[in-house]
Amino acid sequence: MTSLTDLARQVVAARVLLPGDMGLMGIVLLQLSVLEALTKTGFDQALIQRDKGVGGLMNVAWTWQVLRGLVLAAVLAAAAPLLARGYDLPVLAPLIWVTCLHVVLQGLQNVGLIYFSRDLDFKALFFINAVRTTVQAGVAIPAIIIRQDVWALVIGLVAGTLASVIVSFVAHPLRPKLEWDLAKARQLLKFGKWITGLTIMVFLIVQGDALFVSWYLGPVALGLYMFAYDLAALPTTKLTYVIGRVAFPAYSRLQAKPDEMRAVFLDVMRATMLVSGPVSVLLFAIIPDIVHHVVGGKWEPVIPLVRILVIAGWVRSFAALAGPLFQGANRPDLDFKMNLPRFLIAVLLIWPACAYGGLKGASYIVLAGIVTCLPTWFYGVKLLVGISPWQVLKSNVLAWVTTAVLGVTYLVSRHLLRGDWVRDIASSLVAIIAWLVVMAVVGWLTPLSLLQEIRRLRGALATR
Repeated sequence: MTSLTDLARQVVAARVLLPGDMGLMGIVLLQLSVLEALTKTGFDQALIQRDKGVGGLMNVAWTWQVLRGLVLAAVLAAAAPLLARGYDLPVLAPLIWVTCLHVVLQGLQNVGLIYFSRDLDFKALFFINAVRTTVQAGVAIPAIIIRQDVWALVIGLVAGTLASVIVSFVAHPLRPKLEWDLAKARQLLKFGKWITGLTIMVFLIVQGDALFVSWYLGPVALGLYMFAYDLAALPTTKLTYVIGRVAFPAYSRLQAKPDEMRAVFLDVMRATMLVSGPVSVLLFAIIPDIVHHVVGGKWEPVIPLVRILVIAGWVRSFAALAGPLFQGANRPDLDFKMNLPRFLIAVLLIWPACAYGGLKGASYIVLAGIVTCLPTWFYGVKLLVGISPWQVLKSNVLAWVTTAVLGVTYLVSRHLLRGDWVRDIASSLVAIIAWLVVMAVVGWLTPLSLLQEIRRLRGALATR
């Protein structure tokens, strides 16, 4: 639901706004992301990972969260004029000042939501996220249509955060209070220090390229790049985020049961690859149709970028499976080490890549970086749950077949129905129908039944 809502908001914004407007909003969010990454405490993950005794730590965690929000807002507000002069964009300062409301509101969110993650109550978390995304889209989309400028995006952001804070206190009865206790904070920091380091590194990996593009190539290039990145990563990133939210507390509960942890990891991996592969192939194929028939020709430069980043997103959906496992097994250091080569690739090569390849060069750096995570991925998974690379390949045969069949059916249907926008849409529908028919035949003739595997995974993951 979040993916569809975000996609609708992105498409409307791209249709109405210019790449420069999207780039302006991107610059604002990047400055905020820098401060958030530098001050990430990791307290949420520490509270979820602990076996017991979290009730006495909630007030301390909320106090740090509130103070962090106030400090970040103050620093961001003070830096706004300097950033506006640095980018030579006077409108940037007021945009940042209003965004500071979002920062303060984030700090006020009820820390009691952590109990929902600990208790695997994802119905409650779904409700909270649904309210936030619905309000954000419900405010932003009309504002985009009416105002047709970057302020509509800022208004939607603040409205969504305000709704999230309100519903967090409605959904959970905990009423946290301010409590300053360094001894309790140290208990959380012991685990959280790895999360802090990991967050800084992942920020530079995930957002560092966009930050460099904003400085080196300007807001219009940033708008194109961020739209391509968001569009390419939206399905796999949301999928990975949801699975991570589910898997991390599950792994934390199974620390003393390696066999059960192994079984859960295998099922989570199969489910992820079974979805991310076909979705990535479909997005890779239809991105020209999305640009030409939906968002408009002004976004045509994003087509090759999206295709590179879709491949990177598919690899990331696989690589990200290890993060919740490493943290849930109390080995956040492995997550840090897994992302270190990716960090070095991004830092050392982003400048020459942009200088010689422009936005395509930056996109290839994203792909190269995520591939470097795989050696540590296989090492850590083998160490913690005893799964070898061969077992990974064998466990995902159905996912590979499903993905390949969709790619072939799309190529055939597009070749037969090439033409205007009606034929383009028809070819996509024919490809999906043909894919389902072929997979049904494969399931009838071989043990590779897509429907039976979906039913099995749904039952297995639901019981865990």
